[in-house]
Amino acid sequence: MLAKNKIVGAIAGVMLAAAASAANAYVIDFTKASTGHSGSLFQGAVTWHLSSSGILNNSQSFDGSPTPTGTGLSFETDGYGVGRNDDEISTWPNRYEWIDITFSAPVLIDAIYFLDLFRSADGSSLEVGKASINGGNPLITLAATDTAGTGTSGFVGATFGPVYASVIRFTVLASNDGYGVADGALAGIGIAPVPVPAAGVMLLGGLAGLAALRRRRKSA
Repeated sequence: MLAKNKIVGAIAGVMLAAAASAANAYVIDFTKASTGHSGSLFQGAVTWHLSSSGILNNSQSFDGSPTPTGTGLSFETDGYGVGRNDDEISTWPNRYEWIDITFSAPVLIDAIYFLDLFRSADGSSLEVGKASINGGNPLITLAATDTAGTGTSGFVGATFGPVYASVIRFTVLASNDGYGVADGALAGIGIAPVPVPAAGVMLLGGLAGLAALRRRRKSA
């Protein structure tokens, strides 16, 4: 009976471990004023840090209306950009700015969010945010839906099937909204529930424990 109870307990432990891992979906919120240039996920199992083509800046307060909902973002600031006095990632004809996020271990990305991407008033041109992973492989492009000059936030986001990434680069394509140069801001990144490879290690450990308990029961 004791062995049986141990096996049942071990099975429950494996199931709880998997459930706990699945419940730990995370959003790295670059619109939160306290979000710095580095952080951690999954109780410190994975760390991340930002780098860029210039000075990272998320000092401008969020100023769009209405405030987007349903993303897990706080919208305290207008997100991260590049430049001492600028909170946007800009692109000129002869150069472009970028922001990279690098993870200490591969993670599963399932959402990307930008702010300050706008369409021109006549709809003839628009700003497009781009995310590439692991050295340049395209992940997603997000086209503006808000019209420039209307007081909106220029928020664009997308969720998708989880994709492994160790490094993500954020840029803005050359087309703009009719004002100045093409630019936009990094607002957030969605991280899928299971860290890589922590969940696999957890489950393998649980299964190994089950096998050991079964062997004990057979030899008793």
